[in-house]
Amino acid sequence: MSTYVPSPDEVAAAQTAAGGWTKKQLVEWGVPWPPPQGWRKHLEAKWRGEDVPPLEHPETPDQDTLF
Repeated sequence: MSTYVPSPDEVAAAQTAAGGWTKKQLVEWGVPWPPPQGWRKHLEAKWRGEDVPPLEHPETPDQDTLF
C-alpha cells in the first residue's frame, strides 16, 4: 500500500476528461479497484492527518450465495 497521500487539489487535477480516475492512479494512492464509495473523502481525511482505517471493499458474495 502506498504511503503517499495526495492533496484534494491533486486528486481533482488527476481526474480524466471522462470524469473518472485511472486504475493506475488510484492504485498509486492506495485506493483499491474498483474504488469503494467514499474513497475521496477517505483520502482527504488521511491528508489532513486523521487516523482512518484502510479502505476496503464490502464483501462480494460468491457464486454459491447468489443462487
